[in-house]
Formats: sequence, C-alpha cells, structure tokens
Amino acid sequence: MAEEATAIRSLAQLADHVHWVREWPDKPTWRDRLRRWAYPESYRFDRSATPPMPWVDRPAGHYERSGWRIRAAYFRSDLAFEVEYVVCDLCEIGWVESPHSYEGYKRCGLASAALRSLRRAYPGVQWHTGGGHFREAEPFWSFVSAGIPGGYTQRERCHHVEPWRVRRA
Repeated sequence: MAEEATAIRSLAQLADHVHWVREWPDKPTWRDRLRRWAYPESYRFDRSATPPMPWVDRPAGHYERSGWRIRAAYFRSDLAFEVEYVVCDLCEIGWVESPHSYEGYKRCGLASAALRSLRRAYPGVQWHTGGGHFREAEPFWSFVSAGIPGGYTQRERCHHVEPWRVRRA
C-alpha cells in the first residue's frame, strides 16, 4: 500500500511530461474495465486507447465548449485526476474548472501539479475560474493561488473564448 502511495505521488512529479492529443477516443466503459479485471489473460489490450504518458492533454469534447481542453493524469489504466481549462491568447487569460481527483488519488498532489504544469505551458497568463469555489475547496484554492497572476479568482470568460458574450452597443 505504501509503495502504491509513493508511486501515485511520483506521478505528480511527471506533470510536465504531457502527451498532447488533438482527438481522443471514447473512454473505456465500465464493462471494458470489468472484463479486464475478471479475465486479464484473455483481455485484448488496445494500446492505441492507452495514453503513452501518464499525463495527457486532450480536447474536452463538449460541443458547447469549443476550445476547452482537459489535462488528465492516469495511474496505470485508471483516470486519477482531470481539470478542464481554456486559454485566450489574445487576452492572456486562462480559466480552469472542475479539478477533480478520483477516489484513491486524493491528496497526492496531482491537482497542484496539474495547475503548475498548465502555468508552465502558458507563461504570462493570468489564471481564473469561471465559477465560485466550494467552501470545502477554499483551502486548496488559497494554497495553489499564492503568488499566481489572477489568483484563480472568479472571472467571466472573454468574448474570444465564448463569442456569445459579446456586448452590443
């Protein structure tokens, strides 16, 4: 158990080693995972669906959120963490939403590592969130926002990211 916890924590140290993909295949279903667990010797492992690195940056896949991406961490074949984000190059502002560590991967430093990696990938960008922070998440946001331009405070997205926000005179 301690070895696995150490391995998960070391995953956070690899956050800058990201595999960037333009398109992402559908996620494996629960039936696929059950088959792999129940019949490991006969399960045909599709390597094309497995990320080549533990950290992946892929399109969010929301038709209503064009341009949004997901930074995700995988531990073995499990999705351990993901956060949605978008960056406006013109305004030099980025927004992150819904950082989530899955059960068994919480408090391992994955969220902090992912946000730090995004800041390194997009230098000079102010970082915000689109919504407010849940009360139980406030200590996390206070910790990760120290000294960060924008401080992950709430801010509406610009009209470059969401064109329907253009104000009419």
